[in-house]
Amino acid sequence: MSTEQSENLPDKNFEESIEEIYQQYRHRQLASRLEDIAETMEETILQRILAEEFLQTDLEIDDDAKQAVAEARDLLEEDDFEALGDRIDALRSKVEDQKRRVSNEIHEIRIGMQSRVNGMRRLNERVERVSEVRLEAVHELLSDWDWKGQVYRDDQWSFERLKQRAADYGEDMREYFEECREEIFGPYVGTPLEPIVEGLLSDKQLFLDELTDKQIDLLRDSDLEDYVELSLS
Repeated sequence: MSTEQSENLPDKNFEESIEEIYQQYRHRQLASRLEDIAETMEETILQRILAEEFLQTDLEIDDDAKQAVAEARDLLEEDDFEALGDRIDALRSKVEDQKRRVSNEIHEIRIGMQSRVNGMRRLNERVERVSEVRLEAVHELLSDWDWKGQVYRDDQWSFERLKQRAADYGEDMREYFEECREEIFGPYVGTPLEPIVEGLLSDKQLFLDELTDKQIDLLRDSDLEDYVELSLS
C-alpha cells in the first residue's frame, strides 16, 4: 500500500463514521415520527369509541389509514427505513385527516348536547332533583373533552384494554346523562308541562300568549314557577 493510500484511510473511515451516525439519527427520527403517528391514530380510535357510547354517534375511521399505520410498523420492524421514509409524510397526512374529521364531528355533537345539559343544570338549581356530582361530571366532559385521564390510567394495558376502558367510560357517562334527564324531565312527561320543560332545556324563550290557561295554572302550582320567565309578546 502506497503512502498516499495510507494517508487517505483515516479520512475515508471518518466519512464512513459520519454517514453511519447520520443514518442512525435518521432511523431514530423515523421511528419517533412513526410512534407519534401511531399514537395519534390510537387516540382517534379511542375517541371514536368513547363518543359512540357517550354521544351515541356513528363515526367511522378509514380502514386504509389504520392499515397504512400497521404496514409502516412492519417496515420499522424489518429495518426497511428507506421504504418507511418514502411513506412517512403521506402517512402522517392521512392520519391527521382522520383525527381532524373525527374531532370536528365530535365537537359539533358536543355543542348541541352541552346546550341541553346547561339547561338541565339551570333547572336543577331550582328543582334540586339531580345529583350535582353526576350532572357536573357530564358537563365537564362535554366542556373540556378531557377523557385521557380516565382511559390512560397507567402504561400497563394493551390497546384492547384501552378500547374497553373508553367504551366503559362512555357508557358510564351516558348513564349519568340519562339518569339526570329522567330525574329532571320525568315528572313532566305526559303532562301539559312537557313541551314547556323541553323548551326550557333547549333555551327556548316562553311567551305568555303561547301557553294555554291550563299550562299557566300548572306552572303556578309546580316547582317551576320561580324558574320560568314569561315574556309578553
